[in-house]
Amino acid sequence: MSKKNLHFIINPISGTGKNRNILKKINKEIHSEIFETHIHFTERANHASEIASKLCREKADIIVAVGGDGTINEVGQALVNKDCMMGIVPTGSGNGLARHLRIPQQVNKALRLLNNLHAIKIDSCTANGHFFVNVSGIGYDGHISHCFSKEKKRGMKTYMKLILSEWWSYNIKKYQIEIDGICVFDDQAVQISFANGTQFGNNVVISPESKTDDGLIELCIVKPFQFYEIPFLLLSLATNRFHLSKRMKIISCAQATILSKNALKHLDGEPKELSDCLQLKVLPKSINIISKKLL
Repeated sequence: MSKKNLHFIINPISGTGKNRNILKKINKEIHSEIFETHIHFTERANHASEIASKLCREKADIIVAVGGDGTINEVGQALVNKDCMMGIVPTGSGNGLARHLRIPQQVNKALRLLNNLHAIKIDSCTANGHFFVNVSGIGYDGHISHCFSKEKKRGMKTYMKLILSEWWSYNIKKYQIEIDGICVFDDQAVQISFANGTQFGNNVVISPESKTDDGLIELCIVKPFQFYEIPFLLLSLATNRFHLSKRMKIISCAQATILSKNALKHLDGEPKELSDCLQLKVLPKSINIISKKLL
């Protein structure tokens, strides 16, 4: 039996440093009798997508994203509706999609999972034609993503610091949501998250009922709240009960239009400049991904 071509696209500056000694770990854990292994390092933004697109054209069997949610996004967008399988070795600071899919957070265990070649089909999504696969959003979380991208220090501590410090100067926006031509929301909101997966990352769950194989996305609308409510809301977020809050409204849909003025957006945690008219669409079961099981 011929060996399968297994390509690793590695982000060398991914969030936590877990990809240190990654080549040694690949050589140790990957079964050489099954795979012909190839290594690629990214050198700039969007480079992972360029590499993955080229490898797809060359009929690669498996392409593995080694990095955080941003690297996964770049590789994933090149594999939409392709036969090539995608693998994930999570080395980022949040690893939202990997956690949702129960892909091990330990590099060695994530590498071992690839040997099983158990692929599932998951949904991906677009916002004005731009790809995302886990959780994206508009409003305050978009604002924080733009701020976070300018920080030298990454990680949850920096992210939480920004959430608290930026709140005082943030102006809450008004949004209008249309589904199938019907207005389902027309009011102010702190933010609206678009959840294909369940969590932002670090096990911070925004939409526990979201599934990556149901052809739907959840619009998680956070309504305005008072300052004194913040500790209770943070506690509910930490205990995976935020979706039960009276300040949260969740709408499931296959596509939607969101209208706003000057609200910042992010796609899978990466800041993105998009128009005030946002068209969301689910691409059902469009990516073949190696995972333990479908959730």
